Amino acid sequence: MSNIFEKLKFNDVGLSQIQSVDEMSVIPIIGQDRGETAEPNNLRFSRTVQYGEMVFENTDSKPAIVPSNYMVRGKGAQDHATSTVGILAGNKQKTYRNACCIESSQGGMLHGAEQDDVLPVTLRKVLLDKQLRSKRSFKKLWTHITTWLSGLNVGTQAHLRYFYDNSDIKKELETFAAEFEPVDKQIGAIIMFNDAIVGLEIMPTHQHWQAYWKKIIRGCYGAELIRQKRLGKIKPSTLILPDFPDSSDPDEIGRVVSKFNDHLMKEVLPILDNIKVSSIDPIENDSSLSSRLVTLEGGAGGDLVVQGSTPVYLSLVL
Repeated sequence: MSNIFEKLKFNDVGLSQIQSVDEMSVIPIIGQDRGETAEPNNLRFSRTVQYGEMVFENTDSKPAIVPSNYMVRGKGAQDHATSTVGILAGNKQKTYRNACCIESSQGGMLHGAEQDDVLPVTLRKVLLDKQLRSKRSFKKLWTHITTWLSGLNVGTQAHLRYFYDNSDIKKELETFAAEFEPVDKQIGAIIMFNDAIVGLEIMPTHQHWQAYWKKIIRGCYGAELIRQKRLGKIKPSTLILPDFPDSSDPDEIGRVVSKFNDHLMKEVLPILDNIKVSSIDPIENDSSLSSRLVTLEGGAGGDLVVQGSTPVYLSLVL
């Protein structure tokens, strides 16, 4: 595998056949379950107690992982997102006091979530700044949200809800996410816009990937791609597979797909080899899990969670 996997000690994973829709391609990462972590259904967002403070509860005896930049929304309350990855000991609840409000003029506390997703990749990059992610200020993303929404004609305030609740965008996001389906033994994915890698995600288990993949593809990467397309910032993809009529020979389709996949692997693997890790800094320890901030060259990076000497979770934005 590539140097980036070896550097972060994910040297026992493999890549499966590419899935490509419009300008986004997803290369599944496959492997065995990693470590001993709580089942995703045993971790839940409980409530907000003050603006910028999010409470999570782990009802499993094993430690749990809150995915990086996890976003929760509800009607008549201030929507929130975490600034980092989170880890909770077994049978505990924990309050994260460095969270972000993602609406600039909405009051009310959340009690559970009606919708959960992951922040768009551009906003996640903002939160790679160590000072900003640790800062206790519920307003800290508002200027960046305003910039992110600029030019989309969905609203004039710093409300991410304007984007996600827009009827046309919402339909497009759901349709888009449905095009990508998990494969056997999948624990993660490399996400590409055209020929550029924009994200690398690995979950602890197949069950975790099943639980979170749509939130990652829809809320984080799909939202960013749709935004860039609407702003005219992304060119039509040259990586899209041809449309085959229903009468096409299955063997011929298989040969074309295989050739396409082989070509892409030759293009992608050198890109992965060129991703350089600048630093890996400890952030948080809780029970048997510890989280680390990974900084890559070029203003990219993300979160790594390890259990002992075994990496169990990785979320990088490039």
